[in-house]
Amino acid sequence: MRVLVNGENQILSKEKNFGAFICRILCQVCRLHPDTTFIFLSSDNNSSLPANSLPIQTKVPLLAKPVSELWHKRNLKSQIKKHNADLLISLNGIPLNADVRQLLIIGDGTSLITIRKAVSHVKRSSRCRIITHSLTAKQKMVAQGLNEVAVVVLPQSPAPIYQPFSWEQRERVTAKHTGGRAYFLMLLNDTPDAHIVNTLKAFSQFKKWQRSNMQLILLGTAINQKAIDRLLLTYKYREDVQLPGKKPGEADYAQMLASCMAMIYFPSGEGTAIVLAEAMQCGTPVITKDTDTLHEAGGDAVLFCDPTDVSRISGEMVKLYKDEKFRNGLSASAKDFTLLRSEENAVRLLSAYIQQTDTR
Repeated sequence: MRVLVNGENQILSKEKNFGAFICRILCQVCRLHPDTTFIFLSSDNNSSLPANSLPIQTKVPLLAKPVSELWHKRNLKSQIKKHNADLLISLNGIPLNADVRQLLIIGDGTSLITIRKAVSHVKRSSRCRIITHSLTAKQKMVAQGLNEVAVVVLPQSPAPIYQPFSWEQRERVTAKHTGGRAYFLMLLNDTPDAHIVNTLKAFSQFKKWQRSNMQLILLGTAINQKAIDRLLLTYKYREDVQLPGKKPGEADYAQMLASCMAMIYFPSGEGTAIVLAEAMQCGTPVITKDTDTLHEAGGDAVLFCDPTDVSRISGEMVKLYKDEKFRNGLSASAKDFTLLRSEENAVRLLSAYIQQTDTR
């Protein structure tokens, strides 16, 4: 069997998008099936791909850049014919009008235009299927008239680097970032200013009630960072708020996540399930807003709050701080919940589905 993987941009991307996750899993599937040839097309030099893969660098010629989309489609058809591919996996979710079986990868960052094109193509072709990141996303596509069997749900699993920490490990991380004091961790990227302000108000209530040396780390860059910086100049508990600035590398972030008392995540839209999954795999409690995507990702293992309800947010902070049994119960539930999202499970499911596609 010969599988052509269309990355168009970077195959081994450092981004946490769904396409990059599928590619990482495909590399493991590739190693498990040396009799299957995986041909990876992308604009970067993929020298670190598995030995039984065939990396092909595809850069748009300078003269073709004004019509790059058309050039990519023609090049893709040419590669399918050249390598006699049995299956095309499109990491960008864009379907191709060609006589080949196709798997279209639709993640939470895929544009609505691409999703509509994919759904329309699958309706017309029995040889094309969609792999998506959540049941919520699948239901939205089914609502557009797509047959349920045409969409496969493969939840994005966190990288193995996200693991629970021992007490000694947490002590080292807190010593580095907060002088040894316990902390809440809030992600600022894609968080509306109003939600950040409400969290700061909730933290103020928490500090008044508990009179502890608890810290709040605001990690990343706010949509309107200058406004948040101005607000913090007059914030009563400014000395208990840490602003590391730009989000650290993944290894440092995983350590901070595994060492905090809880992560606070109030995104602007539906949110990204992988953010919750990473925290949960670390056994870290999460306070987040209740959206279809996040509820599916967290279930009863996370605490859902309305980001506009300051009293509720502060109440959850207090509960996590005071009730160790409650906090440990959430941590255990989170780790159990993420077992279904393990990379091993994802490799098994994707491998099985590719083989099913081969025998269709």
